[in-house]
Order: sequence, then structure tokens, then C-alpha cells
Amino acid sequence: MHHLPDPARTLRGLAGRLAAGGRLLVVMLPATIQYPLFDSALRRFEELQPDPFGIVEHLTAAGMEAGLSHVEHELRIDRDRYFGMVRARYMSLLSTFSDHEIEKGIEEMRASHPEPVLVFPDRFAFVLGELPDQRGEGE
Repeated sequence: MHHLPDPARTLRGLAGRLAAGGRLLVVMLPATIQYPLFDSALRRFEELQPDPFGIVEHLTAAGMEAGLSHVEHELRIDRDRYFGMVRARYMSLLSTFSDHEIEKGIEEMRASHPEPVLVFPDRFAFVLGELPDQRGEGE
């Protein structure tokens, strides 16, 4: 959702293409994350990431009944492997940082996370929109 210039318009357009009773599922990260990233990356994430409650509002405005749920899994990953993923910019958010900023961030992460295996929650928001089923009308 954070890559869309106008999420409300996009969701309205997608909802308009669904048949009666159709569903639209948006799976996204929540507005805040607990990843072992450097501080400026976490702050930028919070600045750029849409709030799932806003997506619920967009789907509701598009005529859908919408609800929000979350699923969380514990991740365990070797620290050096994770730092390599950050260096490779595994999240699109990290592409907004220069090579120098990434390296500085990894040094910050090294100091904050000396443990050999990083353990952290990976949480996803599931926003489900459903169009009313209008098959019963006129029968």
C-alpha cells in the first residue's frame, strides 16, 4: 500500500471490479514494527507506512464491509545473515538510504544486538473487505 500514490482511489477501483459478495484482502505490515533495524530506518518506516485502520476506512468508503486482524510469528535469524539482508535492502524502505547510511545503520545494529541470533516478532495486518451479496434482491 505504501507504494501507491492514492490508496483510496486504487482500493475504490479494485472494489468496483468485484462481483456482489466479492472479497478483497490487503496483507501489509502494521504502522509500527519491532524489527532489529537502526533507529532512522524504524522512524522512516513509521513516517511512510499507511495505518491499516486507514485501509479499513478506504474499503468502507468503497462500499465494502471491512475488518482488520493481525497475525504474528516469531522470527529467529542469524545476526550476520540479517545484516546482509539489510545491506541488500531486503525491505523497499531500505532503498531510501545511501550505502553510507546503511553501513552506519548496520554498525548501530551491531552495537544494539550483540546476540548471534536475532529473535523478533514479524506481525502482519490483514484487512478484509467484502461487498454485500446482492443476489437475494428481486428473487
